[in-house]
Amino acid sequence: MRDSSTPVRETVEHHLVSDGFRAAIPALRQSYQQNDFAEIPAFMPDEIFRSTLQELQDLFDGQSRRRDTNIEQSGCTPRRFTTLARDNIANGSSTIPAVFESSALRAALEEIVDEKVLPVPYEPEQYIATRLHEPGDVHGWHWDDYTWALVWIFKMPDENNGGSLEYVKDVPWDPTNPRVKEYVTAGPVTRRHPSAGSAYLLKAGTTLHRVSPLTYAAQRMMVCFSFASVTDLKSKHDHESIQALF
Repeated sequence: MRDSSTPVRETVEHHLVSDGFRAAIPALRQSYQQNDFAEIPAFMPDEIFRSTLQELQDLFDGQSRRRDTNIEQSGCTPRRFTTLARDNIANGSSTIPAVFESSALRAALEEIVDEKVLPVPYEPEQYIATRLHEPGDVHGWHWDDYTWALVWIFKMPDENNGGSLEYVKDVPWDPTNPRVKEYVTAGPVTRRHPSAGSAYLLKAGTTLHRVSPLTYAAQRMMVCFSFASVTDLKSKHDHESIQALF
């Protein structure tokens, strides 16, 4: 692992317990309780955001893999994007592992969701990165293996070019009969277009969601952190979807 220096960890922790960050938690809790979604503006200080963006750009330039496949467990929906696996990030970033391991972050998330938030036990799914950048790139309809996804946005196209989060809340995932078209048709489909620098929290285990296709070349770059509920740790997960992509 790349050295997660003490100053980086201290900066992350200090930001997450700061008065400014904590002042936003009541509104985030309300948004999450109503929508299974909450957007956190200015998720990290500017200097942390900029240094992490540079780390990610270097990793995407040298260690990423292109994917163009359909995932059977989510109704053969498409995945067309470039990926970075957890181990590549762990070895090439000083900040992203520090954010995932932050006790202050989990404490804040617990206040927002009003239940225990735990790191996922399956290492390859702890944090991953994707980049949509070619016309037609899409992260098709799917559910996550674990309850929560915290998605930190580094680059975002114009809203009229795609790259938006679209989701249908409160729908179950049965990998043997995912019924994606049925759920999307029944809706309602909520669309969000978060800003670069923000992060959003999504109840991703029971929310059918996708990143809408790009209509022309642009970049949507993000890191996704996964967190588990107590119930998740009592359930069996096969991880076939994440293994197919990363």
